[in-house]
This record gives sequence, structure tokens and C-alpha cells, in this order.
Amino acid sequence: MAKNEYDFCESLKEARRRKVQVEQNFREGYFFAAPHRARNVLSTVPTSEVIPRDFGQLNASFAFELCGDFPTVIINTFLPESEAWAKREAGINIPEAARDQVNQDAQDGDTAIFRAIAASNFYAACGMGFNPDLALGTVGMWIERNIAARPIKCQAIPIRELEINTGPYGDLDERFISRWTRNHHLPGLTKGIQLPAKMDADIKNSPRALTNITWCFCRDHDSDEEKWDHGLLIKDALVYSTALMGAGSCPLIVGRFNPSPDYPWGVGPLIQALPDLRVHDALIESKLRNIELGLEGPISWPDDSFANVEEGLECRMAYAIRPGSHDAIKQIYTPNPPDAAVYEKSDLEQRLRRIFFLDWPHQSGDTPPTATQWLDEMTMAQRRIGTPGLGFWSEFCAGVFARFQYILEQDGAIRPLQLDGKRITLQPYNPAQRAVEQQDVAQFARFVQIGGAAFPEEFKIQSDGTVTLTKLAKHLGVLGKLWVRRSQEDIQAAIGQIQKLQSGTPPTAPSGPAQQLPAADLAGQTPPPPTTQISIGRRGL
Repeated sequence: MAKNEYDFCESLKEARRRKVQVEQNFREGYFFAAPHRARNVLSTVPTSEVIPRDFGQLNASFAFELCGDFPTVIINTFLPESEAWAKREAGINIPEAARDQVNQDAQDGDTAIFRAIAASNFYAACGMGFNPDLALGTVGMWIERNIAARPIKCQAIPIRELEINTGPYGDLDERFISRWTRNHHLPGLTKGIQLPAKMDADIKNSPRALTNITWCFCRDHDSDEEKWDHGLLIKDALVYSTALMGAGSCPLIVGRFNPSPDYPWGVGPLIQALPDLRVHDALIESKLRNIELGLEGPISWPDDSFANVEEGLECRMAYAIRPGSHDAIKQIYTPNPPDAAVYEKSDLEQRLRRIFFLDWPHQSGDTPPTATQWLDEMTMAQRRIGTPGLGFWSEFCAGVFARFQYILEQDGAIRPLQLDGKRITLQPYNPAQRAVEQQDVAQFARFVQIGGAAFPEEFKIQSDGTVTLTKLAKHLGVLGKLWVRRSQEDIQAAIGQIQKLQSGTPPTAPSGPAQQLPAADLAGQTPPPPTTQISIGRRGL
């Protein structure tokens, strides 16, 4: 049953209530990684246009570096700009006879989809919205084609405008964009929608006033096909509603890194690193205070009494002591060496890099690592980021791919995949998971080394080189991309030539207009017959 105004408003209230539980983590994360941004992450009130004043309380910018590099790692791992990071393949429900044709049609459509992604501002929007929201664990993006003749438009949605809920199966479900905007922007944001007369009057009378507008998308789980109930709320009043049908029909894509079954919001590395960032910032502050004491420590001078120093000593301050003392004006405090703080800071920064998956394989000693050791460390690093990133790929990456596919199908740029007159939907497959499969290739290489060395003849007899090479190329994803096979006719001709060489028969010269006659024929002489090699059996006959 389609949702009404009450349903949309209640779902929005529930989503806002769930965000309040993680509000403090978001605020503290912004303090360490983006102190210049607005700290308000709730959509119930307008965002203040005043830049936060507590920037001076931050003592280190290490979180800036971490949150700036983390999106780069995620994009290069799951969304590489120069590669096709998703593709559709025929599943087990597709008959074997039609699977090759379905895969070919899907491949042609995938090429058009990635051309559309490259022509859009998708990667620019990722760069704007992922730092530091992706490190907090949740990102949103609006993907829509406003004008048919222009590329598809992508817009990053900040956390303060994003509201989400979990569905009946624990996955991400209801999603909202709740934005405070000025009245004169409403006609452009609601193009094609008839607004109430009162709202038209507010736009004319108070064009600079702020109004809350909310786009609502709620999944209808009663439908066999993917269906979304879409509504538009202005000041909690429903002014438009419709149903969106089909995979990719929802323009709001939300992705979570390291999702939790308890809350709709992801638990990103920045939230996990908050305790360490607090300690790191305190160590930097203590180190600076220690350096300041060493450079400009407190001094003393003669007086009738000694000052009260229960609350500590301050730099560049002088304190009175009793007169007559030897060397009365002198340094009265020697700062402790900061070695312990420096070592603790280095260990803490290494741990923070590991939390953000930025602990690249490094050379720990003087001896350079072997190629196998380096590959194993890279594989382990990719495995670590792949486990919490699987949810991000299925929600965001696959969602973006499906959204572009939906738009291009609506435009007629690609045709929907059909089998026997019925539309079929293929689930996008993540080629980035092949990085984890490098361990299988390493194990196969060890098997070849051990088996080929121990039993060379048996290994060659039992191995089918053609099939093995084809499977290995498919496993590594280089078949047709880097490794091009000969045609079946060329393969058979090459095998025939090899057999002739093994039997002692000279190979047949290639025929064609460019074939050159032997020198004996040119002289009018008959060349001698070719020498035939006679195989001698066991009896020597």
C-alpha cells in the first residue's frame, strides 16, 4: 500500500531519532578531521553559516591526512577511474544455450554505462563528498539526469541532510534528503510539481526565508519487483508522491563502510580512531608545552616569600624567592626529556594508519623484501579492506552502476536485457574481489613448482596446457584484455608444424604470392630429395 503524508513523516522522525544516537561521534569526528565545517549534523534545524571558533583548540592535523588518503584508497580499490569496476554476468537461472548471448549483450551495455560514468561528474562528486564523511562510515549521492542533452548529474549529499533507516531484513532501507533552502530556490528544486497556493505566496512574500524540504524514498517490500514509494514534503506537508519501479529507479544512493547490524549508520575508521585521536592530540599538546618550557622556562628573583606554585609553572613567568640566596635569579624548573612522548606518538600514528588501511607494505629491515613477500603483504592489506568494504560495494558501487543503467535504459541509450520476451536483471559483480584471489594464483604457482620438479613427465602428461592457460587468464582477468589467443585454425596449424618437426619431416612452407622458390629451381636444376630420418627400433633395424 502506498505511503501517505503520515507514513512519510513518521518514518522521517524515526530516522532522525536514530541519528541523534550517533550525533556526538559525528561532531567529534568533524572536530578532528574537518574543524572548518559546520558541526550541526541534524536536519531538524538550519545549519549555522558561522565557521566554528574552536579550530584553535586542535593541536595536530594528522586526521586531515588520514581522512584525505582514505577516500583515495577506497576509490582505487572499489571504483578505479581507469577500469570497469563492475560488470553483469548471466546467473544460474539463465539457460546454458542463451548464456553466451546474454553475456555479450551485458558486456556491450556495460561499456556504455562506464562511458556515461566517465562523462558525468561522478568522480568530482566523490572527491567532494567522501572527505571526511566516508571515514565516518556513511556517504550519500543523488544521481539524476536533469536535461537529456547533458551528462548525468551527480551531487554529494552531506551527513547533515541525510536521514536513513534499516528495513525489515536489517539492510539499508528508508532514506531521506532533508534540506533547508531559501524560498526563492523552491521553484527550481520542485520543477514540474504544482505547489500549494500558500507556498507560492511565501515564495513571493519572503523569498529569503528558509524552508525545510524533504525528499522521501521508502522501499515497498510487498512488491516482487524493486519498488520505491517517493514523496516530497515541504514543511512536513506532502505536496507530491509517486511510485518508482525497477532496479536503480531510486536516485538517492547511500553507501556504508563497515555497516553495523545495530544502527543504520556505518562505523567508519574515523569513529573507531576517536580514542586514539584524543590521545594523539593530548601528546602533541604536552610535547609543545614541554618544548616551550625548555625554550623559555620560569625564573626566580629575591623576595620576602616564595610564590604559590600549586597550580603549576607558566612559561616566560618570574617567581619570587627569599633574598640572600646564592644565585637567586635562575631557572627553577628543568623540563623532562620528551623521548617517551615522541616514541608513543610514533606508535600511535602507525596504529592510526592501520585503522585507516593506510599501512602500506614497508621495508622493516635493511634487506629488501622478496617479490613473493611483497605480494603476500599486498594481498593481506587488500583482504583487510575488503571485509568491511563489501557492504560499501554492494550498497554504493553496485547502486551507482544500477542507477546509471536505469537512466540509460530510460533514455534508450542501451536496451534492457530480455530472454524469451521477458526482462532479466543481472546482479553486478565486483571485479575488485579478484585481488583477494591472488592467493589462489600463488598456491597454483607453488603447486606447479613442486609437482613439475618432482614428477616432470607425469605432470606434463596429466596437464592440459590450453585449458589451464585459459582458466588462469580468466582468473586474473586478462583474457581478451592483455592476453589474446590465436584462432583455432592457427592453433591446429601450429600443432601440425610441431608434430612434423618432432617426426623429422620438414615443416611446410607457407603458401602465398610472396613465397620464394628455392635457388635450385631458379637455376633450372631439380633439387635433391629431402633427407628422411629413419627411426631405429629396439632391434636396430
